[in-house]
Amino acid sequence: MKSKIAFRFFCFIVSVGILFPFLNFAQEQTTVSKEEKKALIEKASKLLNENYVFPNVARTIEKHLKSQLAKGSFNSISSQQEFAEKLTAEMQNVSKDKHMRCFYRSGRVNSPRTNNVPNVESDYKNLLNSKHFGFIRAGMLENNIGVLDIYNFPGSDYAKESVDEAMKIVSSSSAIIIDLRRNGGGSPDCIRYICSYFFEKPTHINSIYWRSTNETVDFVTLDKVSGKKMANIPVYVLTSSFTFSGGEECAYNFQTQKRGILIGETTGGGANPGDIFTLNDDFELFIPTGRAINPITKTNWEGIGVKPDIEVEISKAFEIALKMAINKK
Repeated sequence: MKSKIAFRFFCFIVSVGILFPFLNFAQEQTTVSKEEKKALIEKASKLLNENYVFPNVARTIEKHLKSQLAKGSFNSISSQQEFAEKLTAEMQNVSKDKHMRCFYRSGRVNSPRTNNVPNVESDYKNLLNSKHFGFIRAGMLENNIGVLDIYNFPGSDYAKESVDEAMKIVSSSSAIIIDLRRNGGGSPDCIRYICSYFFEKPTHINSIYWRSTNETVDFVTLDKVSGKKMANIPVYVLTSSFTFSGGEECAYNFQTQKRGILIGETTGGGANPGDIFTLNDDFELFIPTGRAINPITKTNWEGIGVKPDIEVEISKAFEIALKMAINKK
């Protein structure tokens, strides 16, 4: 059930927002009335109080939203898209939670991140035997360096087969570069399966606490995968400020387990998974209903991001990783 929640987040934000960043539906927007704004804020407050992983913060958000409404902060907002953006800004102003967001269903995908996907294609001009598997690209570079360029982590059934095929290509590498610079997140089950290829024995890499059940679910790498394990091959993980959510978890897993070296920029800082809730026929709300807990640090990257071991500009990360991989440093 919880995997489906994470997958829904992947589908709505990652798949639409990243793969189709300029998608704009033709439906004409209408004005949001004063009464509708009040009703939407009431509904949002109710849903937050019932579902947000931090109940005390939810109550503070409710007070803030109602105060802003009374002060007239929403008066100048007319269109549905503007309202979604304003509500998002006000909620995040209190929660500091980058996952928390209001969406206008029929408008442009409401995320500033979608226009900032890094362009790093020039790094792959010399990639040999390259194959795309939808969300992951695998190939080889000279000096027997393998590359896994992972855009997101699907929760669908085909993901495992795609991962297995990609891993076959790099299975005999002397070192592997995992590129997460354009990764916006996804399913924790997919992340676990990918990580399982790089750990010989079952390893506790992450946990997620869910408010709804008041339980913590542990994610442990699998003892067996369909392909060849690469537990002793050096790993270099590339990150950027765009790397978010599940992409950050994957990087953090490698870093905290001392299984890989992170190179690039500090990541976006979103560690609270959740689900999408309906406000009305026009608006939806993404509410974080859980929080990640790393077994090593006992915390996560929420609000601060994952700091790389070697901090460099995104344009230099691949080159540095390649040199280190060749020299096995």
